[in-house]
Amino acid sequence: MSDLPAIEGGKPTRLTPLRFKPWITDEDINLVIDVLRSGQLSAIGGKWNTLLEQELTKYLGTKYAATVSNGTAALHVALKAIGIGPGDEVITTPFTFAASATTILHSNAIPTFADIDRETLNIDPASIERAITDRTKAIVVVHLAGYPAEMDEIMKIARERGLYVIEDTAQALGAIYRGKMVGSIGHVGTLSFYPTKTITTGEGGAVVTSDDEIASKARLIRSHGETGKYYYELLGYNYRMTEFQAALGYSQLRRIEEIIKRKENFAKVLMEELQDIENDIIQFPHPRPYIRHAWHLFQVLLSLERLRANRDRIVEALRAEGIEATTVAYPIPLHKEPVIINMMGHGKGCPWTCPFYGRKVTYNPLPNAEWAAERVVTILIGPLYTAEDAVDTARAIKRVLNYYRK
Repeated sequence: MSDLPAIEGGKPTRLTPLRFKPWITDEDINLVIDVLRSGQLSAIGGKWNTLLEQELTKYLGTKYAATVSNGTAALHVALKAIGIGPGDEVITTPFTFAASATTILHSNAIPTFADIDRETLNIDPASIERAITDRTKAIVVVHLAGYPAEMDEIMKIARERGLYVIEDTAQALGAIYRGKMVGSIGHVGTLSFYPTKTITTGEGGAVVTSDDEIASKARLIRSHGETGKYYYELLGYNYRMTEFQAALGYSQLRRIEEIIKRKENFAKVLMEELQDIENDIIQFPHPRPYIRHAWHLFQVLLSLERLRANRDRIVEALRAEGIEATTVAYPIPLHKEPVIINMMGHGKGCPWTCPFYGRKVTYNPLPNAEWAAERVVTILIGPLYTAEDAVDTARAIKRVLNYYRK
């Protein structure tokens, strides 16, 4: 094969593109069909949401789980269940999907940001400490790409400062930090079951906690705040999951360890194959000995000063090689997104202009997040990928980067 990349006229590394596809078995399909045939499609009066919740509590080690319609809804419910509202600030990472911050806005509170650690790309506990004010009420910790954040340090800060901790485990179901499942360490955890996540229900999510009061409020908030027939105790939403989604999730959860093992094997081979260019023209996060990575994404950081192409050109070139699972997560840090810098909230700038808040907000530079956003390239890892797929991915990465090396 010519060393010329496909984008420059060479033949692609793969003729069959590497694309993400969820692992759906005949058992999954048959169970969903059975639910559809039963006619019991709503969580109200159904059994599958309850069964999925029970299995999630067993797997994660929490007392409670409440299924919801998606991962964003899970974050919103969690924020509302701990009492986040007007006048409050919530700290989160700028290097993540928008929902980690926009759900704070949906709760009429102010998102503020701490910088990230350059090694793990997760929120930096030292930066959290610096971001706390007298209005801070909670921290939304994202276990980015499946890599657990440093929860011991974060929980110590939270205890000392009287703050709630929400674990956003949308990308990390099944990840382990010092012997504990992520999502079970903070006051409340949120899950996503989008098709690319560890297990899928198509759309869907869950809120998990061992706190009686948070669990009770979460269940009310997800279903109109209704405590009895047409009796509404608090402001809620229709964030319920359907029965056929819950049945699919229940079926998938029964093989979650096999799903994680497959993704882990792909990542292990890929890391081994890339050793000869690591710390030369790329870096990637290595799992620390006390964590289990859930491998939602494989994150590659380019040494741009050693390349004669920018990150976007590299992504285009890798996709041209047939590695269509290549993406960028995330090209714009949240503190630089228009919805944040232009303060596009509810109506006339609320919650930033909310009289309960009464302060001017300034979003300062966060150098580590901005550094990562310029050079990150991500490979979305699927449970159907093989070791051969990992070898092809590494060959494509080395082919492209060696061609564009200065």
